[in-house]
Amino acid sequence: MIEFKRWIDSPDIASWLSAGPPLDLAEQTNCILSAPHRTLEEKLEGLRGLREEAQSLPHLRESKALEALEKRIDMGETLEEIIYHGGGLRNRYEADIFCHGRKEEFLKKRIFTSPMAGIDFIKEQIKEAADRYELAPECFFGVLGKFYRRGTRYFEREWNIILNPEGKILYCLPETAEAAAGRDYWFGPMDYHYMSLPYPSGTVVETISTPFFPTIRGMVVSRVEPGEGEFLRGEEQWLVYPDGFYESRSMGIGVTPLNDYTSITFGGEFVLPFVQFLRRQEGKLPKSEEWLGELGELIRRDKSCLAEILRDRQPGNVQEVYDKRREYVRKLQERCEKKRGGSL
Repeated sequence: MIEFKRWIDSPDIASWLSAGPPLDLAEQTNCILSAPHRTLEEKLEGLRGLREEAQSLPHLRESKALEALEKRIDMGETLEEIIYHGGGLRNRYEADIFCHGRKEEFLKKRIFTSPMAGIDFIKEQIKEAADRYELAPECFFGVLGKFYRRGTRYFEREWNIILNPEGKILYCLPETAEAAAGRDYWFGPMDYHYMSLPYPSGTVVETISTPFFPTIRGMVVSRVEPGEGEFLRGEEQWLVYPDGFYESRSMGIGVTPLNDYTSITFGGEFVLPFVQFLRRQEGKLPKSEEWLGELGELIRRDKSCLAEILRDRQPGNVQEVYDKRREYVRKLQERCEKKRGGSL
């Protein structure tokens, strides 16, 4: 069994998985591949160790899960060879950098004929941007786009290679429908239904510090509560969070499911297992987000209030315009109390 604390960024999820029933081989493989804070080299090391363990177990030696694991190792080793030691005459590369999920607009546009030239450029640009904005390099990540020549004039973007500030590969995410469907050189998040947030409904959570998106706080609602007999991995959960995009009809309150590839602000171009970046909120909430704590208390008393929020977000509904989210939460509480006959 893999060491979850090495591969799961959220310490709470890592501890919960460690204490629960063992994951099967496919789930452990995907856990390693999904790790947002581990490099290609580290993931290959972890996958090889997992393969060695699986090969020692008779019931796994001829399994499809072991075959899939072997394929991922082969893909990772080939990717490593292509990026760090090759390139190919028909390939071109383009570089971008992001800071907390936002693309750096002032990056010089360059086309590269070798991947390492693009990686060196990304490292240089991250250093310059970090100095310019007086930020730590860890606030940034790079994307090396790989293009393949189709015919004499047309280049097609095949891969998005996600890099840390040191130029180390974190993920390779195929871009074309053909490559994505075949999982060709897909070295990144796959099926991670084994993850859930082990918090009761109403818990305020926040994102771990990450270059992939800005700090986000929200409140968790679960269909079944942790500790209840039916609480499972990949449980149906939602995140209620401050939403600035649809404020006119949602009163600035967003709702998104967490048991899918949810990515609220990750660059708008890539998708990661967002749930892995969440942990219980620490410290006192800022005044502007105190409404989250109040809403959490309300949800703990009556989860049916989530349905009221979802109905209010439907287009076409005419709702009273509230100036502040806190006022909306208090109005919501009154409605829920009235619905339940004042029994809250």
